[in-house]
Amino acid sequence: MKIIALFLMLIMLISCFNVLANVKNNSEIKNKNNEEIVEIRVAIYSNEIKEDESFYGPYGRTRYYMWALNDYCWKVGDKKYCFLPTLLYNENILRGELTTDDYDILIYEPNTATQELFFTGLHRLPKNQKKVKNIVNFVKDGGGYYSSCVGSAISGNMINEPKTFQERMMKKSCMGISAVNINFSGALPLLSQLAGLDPKAIATGAYVMYSGYNQDNYSVNYYNGACLDYTISKNNPIFDDFIEDTRKIRWSGGPELVIPENPDREIMVLARWPNEEMSENKTTKIHAWDYTGGIRGMISGFCRGIFDKDKIHYFDNLGIIWSLIAFAEDWVDTGKVIDTHFSNTPFITAEVYPNENKARIVRCTGHCEYNVWWGGHTNETEDTDHNNIFDGFHHWVDVIPENETVEDEFSYNYWIGRRIIAWSSQKVPDNDLPPVYGPSQVSDIYPYNKSLEFTIKGNAEVSDGIESLELYYRYSSDNGTNDPWSDWTLYGTDFDNSNGWSWAFNSPNGTGYYQFYSLRHVQHEHEWLNETAPPGPDTIVYVLS
Repeated sequence: MKIIALFLMLIMLISCFNVLANVKNNSEIKNKNNEEIVEIRVAIYSNEIKEDESFYGPYGRTRYYMWALNDYCWKVGDKKYCFLPTLLYNENILRGELTTDDYDILIYEPNTATQELFFTGLHRLPKNQKKVKNIVNFVKDGGGYYSSCVGSAISGNMINEPKTFQERMMKKSCMGISAVNINFSGALPLLSQLAGLDPKAIATGAYVMYSGYNQDNYSVNYYNGACLDYTISKNNPIFDDFIEDTRKIRWSGGPELVIPENPDREIMVLARWPNEEMSENKTTKIHAWDYTGGIRGMISGFCRGIFDKDKIHYFDNLGIIWSLIAFAEDWVDTGKVIDTHFSNTPFITAEVYPNENKARIVRCTGHCEYNVWWGGHTNETEDTDHNNIFDGFHHWVDVIPENETVEDEFSYNYWIGRRIIAWSSQKVPDNDLPPVYGPSQVSDIYPYNKSLEFTIKGNAEVSDGIESLELYYRYSSDNGTNDPWSDWTLYGTDFDNSNGWSWAFNSPNGTGYYQFYSLRHVQHEHEWLNETAPPGPDTIVYVLS
């Protein structure tokens, strides 16, 4: 009997501990003010060798996405959204770890796609087939997909016939999950010419490969490709809060996107190339260079590099073969312009996969995750006996210095990537996407027609400081047609976001039109970070009597 009594007491103690544990968990939720937290689980496909990540930093080449997403949360009303980015490597995808049970969206990172191109092009290898199959199945199961540049290129299908080795590898690497096709032209410099191809066979890849491999040269990676003003379509959730008609975004050699005449799904063009071709614009056109050094040039350039104390450390990263190619000299400027055929074609597209899971796919042939710059123009390098790819054949000059611009060049377009990823995840309502201008905005107000009193919700990035959110409004009786908009007026400040960012608006001017924007202020100890006003209103309503 004693044993039975002890057994019953043990059961009662375990039950008590479980009850206490549940009370503790409920207490923790209440301590968080019952706010609903939505996690957007982002898988970033990386082909980095984990032990080698230190060369590029803790996140390797994927650092641009991690900088934009890691530790980023925003709050709309009383709902909090957070990105949870995770690096997935080849072995993770091969083991079947990319599933919709664990991730909401996959980012096929462009450097990964570039490095993997000459492996995925061997499409009959069992490992490559398995990897592609697992990525395709993730999208079929409803997982979102976002890619830029080369990552965008391999997402659909290549419709032009390949003429070079690189083009053939690209065509065989395409996964076909997107209905948007590509026209892709490109070749490896030097190797293609040794094979007898014309110097212009490198095509738009020259904008990247001709800028040089020299990481110590500030203009190489920071200023390769081109920054252009792309026409934005605001008839979609990603850009519907964007006020201007164009946005400056960086491009670094990505392909032409082509929408088929009769697609099997809904496709939206989010941004288009400018009407003027890059190859016809004097600030962006570049020349093809012809390799004339032969074997002797490869050997002399290699020897020159291996005895240069400023270059020797690159041999460990480039390897022997690429070092021979990178340091090979002599190249001659042909004066022939590298042709582009992008004018007014799609630059960013969005589509919905045609099955019941309706995965969202967004492709950008440029880089919203990269820095931008203003002004300047491309300049061909002086033709000498020692020109080589490592030093580059063209560079951007006369660019406006960073300390003379009002923008943060690196984070300038982070909001685009964040809104794309949030939308593609299907975890965030269209009206709750991250802010566009600065760290806050007023959420769109629905319905458009309102009574004299209604509630307005704020949308603001979450910080670790003491926050407040100000609401500004202006008024016009006829939407500015004959009655000019009034000056912007501070309506109120929300000092406590524990119950969500919101204001009870009582329409001080009565019936008419009201426009709104918000400003976030954050205090870190004794320092204030104050948001500046956006270029226009975040939202508008019409108030009925």
